[in-house]
Amino acid sequence: MPPPAAYTQPGMPAQQRPAPPRRRRWGTLVVILILLVSTVVLRTAIRTGLSALGSGDKVQTTYSNDPGSENAGVAKTSDNPLVTDDSLTLIPERCNYSPWGTDVEVARKFFETAASCLADAWKPLFDDIKLPFEPPKLNVSATTSGITTLCTGNSSNFAAFYCSADKTIYMPVSQLQTDIYKNNWVVYLSVFAHEYGHHVQAESGILGKVHQQRRDAGARSDTGLELSRRTELQANCFDGMFLSSSNNGGSLSNAQIGVARNDMYHRGDAPGDMRDHGTSQNGGGWFELGYDRNRTAQCNTFAAAVSKVN
Repeated sequence: MPPPAAYTQPGMPAQQRPAPPRRRRWGTLVVILILLVSTVVLRTAIRTGLSALGSGDKVQTTYSNDPGSENAGVAKTSDNPLVTDDSLTLIPERCNYSPWGTDVEVARKFFETAASCLADAWKPLFDDIKLPFEPPKLNVSATTSGITTLCTGNSSNFAAFYCSADKTIYMPVSQLQTDIYKNNWVVYLSVFAHEYGHHVQAESGILGKVHQQRRDAGARSDTGLELSRRTELQANCFDGMFLSSSNNGGSLSNAQIGVARNDMYHRGDAPGDMRDHGTSQNGGGWFELGYDRNRTAQCNTFAAAVSKVN
């Protein structure tokens, strides 16, 4: 290759033109591609496996055609007594959560203590509105292998979910993404409180009414999906209420609440999803509303504007 041509400036001797800098276009493109892929992988890792309700064609969980759930509570949504009484709040109470661990027996003890606290928190509200309340059953397993439910059948493609057909919360440890959240057990508690929120809906009669309305409209129709989003976002709000009660009772630190709050803003429907959970922004917003206000009436997603449940 010939040397670069000389160039001159007024009053200056001829100099060699500096060689142009090497183009680094391909290197830059590779870096950008890696960043994009990493972002997608992280987002997917955060939002999958923790609340798989209605997230795939092969799995029907909360919104399956569950026999028997329609018989509980009052078959109403926006005008259900649980969400029309402005005084209903979860009283701050200390909960001695058992230590968290990924061993299935340790995890089971953790969720059992959480379930006891959740029952103590929610039952007084049902007493106030004169509706019966029975705690849900709990199934904590190491994996999803070999588990058959009335909502999922023989499929092993499910994560934490509530099945109203047998009034059971299923918590497979392998699906909680402990490789991401490590020992931040407040995230697993929040997931559990969300699923418990679906049981609260079932006991009040809200969930049974939603089942009936979705069957009539078509589960995957625009109306059916909107009903699903309203149901999921209300469970987020109930989740926030319980964590507020637990924080004010001294069982959770402000730092832990910050972790749970941030996590809720990283869940929700991503592009290409079925749009059955709501945006991450609305998901986090309803969680915060439940946490900040701690009133069931503030969690009336069925009376909210469409923009709040999109």
